[in-house]
Amino acid sequence: MIGFLKHILSRFFYRISRSRARNAGDEAREEFWEADFSKPGKSRFDIKSENAYDAYLVKGAGGKAGKAALALGLKKSACLAWVEGSAYRYGDMALKARLRLDCKGGYGAAGIMFRMIDDGTYYMVLLSSRGHFRLDVVRNNTPLALIGWTEWDVSPSAGAVELTIIARAARLILLIDGRWAGEIDDASIDRGCLGFVLASYEAGPAGETRAAEAFLEYLSVDTRAARVEEAAWDLSSGKNPVPRESRLRLAGTFAAMGQSVPALVQLQKLWENSGRGREDLLLAARLAQILERYDEAEEYIGAALALPGGDTVSSGVLAEEKAKILYARGRRAELQDYIAEVLKTHKPSVVLLSLLGHALWECGNYREAGPAYDGAFELDKTNGLLAANAANVYDLLGEREKALDRYLAAGRSYLEADNYEDLGTLIPKLLSLGRDCWEAHALAGKWAFSVEDWEGADREFKLAETLRKKTGSPAKDPALCFLKGLLLIREGKRRKALPLLEEAARLAPDYGLFHFRLAETRYLLDNKPADPQLRSDLEKALSSLDEAGETWGWANNLAAQLSLAEGDTDAAANYLEKAAAALGERPPVLVNRAVYQYLCGSLDKALAILDTDTNTDTGGLMANCAGNLLVRAGQFEQANDWYQRALVIAPDNQEFLINHASCLIEMGRYGEADTLLARAHSHAPSPAVLELITYVAVKKGEYYRAESACNAALELDGAHVPSLRTLGWLFCTARRWDEAGEILTRLEALPLSGEDAEHREELRRRILDGTTRLIPCAACGRTWRVPLDPPPVSFLRLVAMPPDEIPAGTCPSCGTSYCIGCAKEHVDTGGRFTCPACGKPLKLLNEGLKKIVADWAAGTPPETGPS
Repeated sequence: MIGFLKHILSRFFYRISRSRARNAGDEAREEFWEADFSKPGKSRFDIKSENAYDAYLVKGAGGKAGKAALALGLKKSACLAWVEGSAYRYGDMALKARLRLDCKGGYGAAGIMFRMIDDGTYYMVLLSSRGHFRLDVVRNNTPLALIGWTEWDVSPSAGAVELTIIARAARLILLIDGRWAGEIDDASIDRGCLGFVLASYEAGPAGETRAAEAFLEYLSVDTRAARVEEAAWDLSSGKNPVPRESRLRLAGTFAAMGQSVPALVQLQKLWENSGRGREDLLLAARLAQILERYDEAEEYIGAALALPGGDTVSSGVLAEEKAKILYARGRRAELQDYIAEVLKTHKPSVVLLSLLGHALWECGNYREAGPAYDGAFELDKTNGLLAANAANVYDLLGEREKALDRYLAAGRSYLEADNYEDLGTLIPKLLSLGRDCWEAHALAGKWAFSVEDWEGADREFKLAETLRKKTGSPAKDPALCFLKGLLLIREGKRRKALPLLEEAARLAPDYGLFHFRLAETRYLLDNKPADPQLRSDLEKALSSLDEAGETWGWANNLAAQLSLAEGDTDAAANYLEKAAAALGERPPVLVNRAVYQYLCGSLDKALAILDTDTNTDTGGLMANCAGNLLVRAGQFEQANDWYQRALVIAPDNQEFLINHASCLIEMGRYGEADTLLARAHSHAPSPAVLELITYVAVKKGEYYRAESACNAALELDGAHVPSLRTLGWLFCTARRWDEAGEILTRLEALPLSGEDAEHREELRRRILDGTTRLIPCAACGRTWRVPLDPPPVSFLRLVAMPPDEIPAGTCPSCGTSYCIGCAKEHVDTGGRFTCPACGKPLKLLNEGLKKIVADWAAGTPPETGPS
């Protein structure tokens, strides 16, 4: 709560009125004053509006019949603003205010500021739309919760609520609707001005012009010393008794804040005016234990157990608390006897059985300690410590199988709770007892992955899979498949990771995280936002993840990115709204919002979103996006500046290095680009980096280096299409046609479509053009494709007339060729085909044409046609 308020004040701090000097002339005389909200000049408030806020007077208390009211409206959520009282400074006073709040379906609070010295020093009371109140002091912009959020049975959102503040010296007393709500002593500030404050923490549904509105319908201040003292005395003397539930709520709030002594003080004041109950005695016992006042704690819990049942605290809960006290006091034997008696009349509980296990363990009774811990773990499978305690007992007793079983159970529980610290303490035991247990190695690998021991994780995962297969264990662990995939991605082998991620998603079809990372990987691999598999994976992620959870937010952010890639700004806006609701104003969300503005036609608005300080853009993501957008706009010089800014923040970021290098390539600065790409390659080799290195090497005329880069890329990803295509063209340039043909064969084995398929066909045509030529029939235009340098064909003997499409031969005089279908109209007396133009006999001079005839004779049809 305190951290949240400090965050609000430090990051989203706005106020309506301007700062002004306060002097001794502002001191208030003794008076009783009621605010008049009929006109601004009579209100004693500095009523001004700013861009993000509105402050104004309304007739009839916000539209209702009655007196006028002071209204404050926020145009955005996650901010706090106030209207400052401009007339006097008050010290001791009795203030009454009637407030009403409309949070437009969101979450917010309204209240009163008092003893306000300047923008960073004041007291503030807030009443929330969820039926809670709090009191804070802020000094030099540092907030301190005096009374944290405390539950109350009315909310200013349901109707007007009366707030009374009695400030007499250091004593501050709060009443809500005339009932005592809280009190505290604090002498941080002795006097100051008033303010009407409104805070919005969470926005409501979209479409509202304001995030929240508050109305101050009534305000009076009584500074007459006698009246202030009388009001304070009536409450402290018992003339106006404090409701029991109010004291108990305040004590509970102080306890939750870690203020044990003030909480006990409130309970003691409660007992002065009413009897003791089980609920308050239980709270007192817990507070006394925190303060290590065990005699008091035991007295309180004994008194609670002596009371008849019927209230909200069961005797079982009280018995558990007494057991805790006995254990804390080291009375182990008495604790065992006490728990044995309790279990005769009460059901076993986790607390009782775990404390019994502790007592038995510390008394050396290991045989009974193990079953006690087992029983506790059976009641709470989420508490891995109980299973670990049982494992320690069985290990000490030499029962290795039982010990390993409990260590595995503890490890699963820790893993489920993301408790990697405690999981790490189990790993030596797991590997010692479970040397041949695949699950033990799987848990060790998962722990190693969590602490970024990548080599250890890879080693343990391989051992786990080997042992699983060897022992004939059931289906694979989807988490292992998933983590092994992530390890490959980290090594730059994203395509090799894809089958593992697919398998993880297949084995756990309802686990949204697996589907999300699978969709993300497909997009990063192929950059095809319309890919049906990608869309299906993302839909499964969105439907199976918890709404408003962080991963759900990231899935919506990815969906927005895909929509933006396809130019669907309407869908992107919808996904971005959901992502922002789950994630807040994080850089990846802001990046997509900037891309959205760019696609809507405003580069300036996009850059305004991204132009922030390094405290917000901690990873450089926003500066990198600005560079990307400027590159798309053709503004390379400005883009270069933004990429440099991104690399100052994250000098080793692979993506930033690649993007900056790409920008420099566009500018023709190949040497600088080469340097950046070398850095990127040294940090994390990847096919994308090596493809760019290939391009730069070609531009610099370093063809051997370009070929080496392509081969290195294909070692990382044998199906990396850009590298295959580039290597094929390099072979064509060097007239290494056989090797180019091998590359074409590898491309033909891949399921290519779109531009990739077109580029493959371009390579095919280039290889054909480089290794063959077309010979046409001069009469009909039929063509035959023959090698440029065909090998000689042995002697031909034909025993039948070939079909019309077979070449008849070439004229040795004019060089034209004819098919049999056209040449058979021109045959000399010797039965030989002749040239229709010059009458010379046709001959099969070209070895390629001769090969076609030979193939026909052998039963192989000729290769004809336009290609």
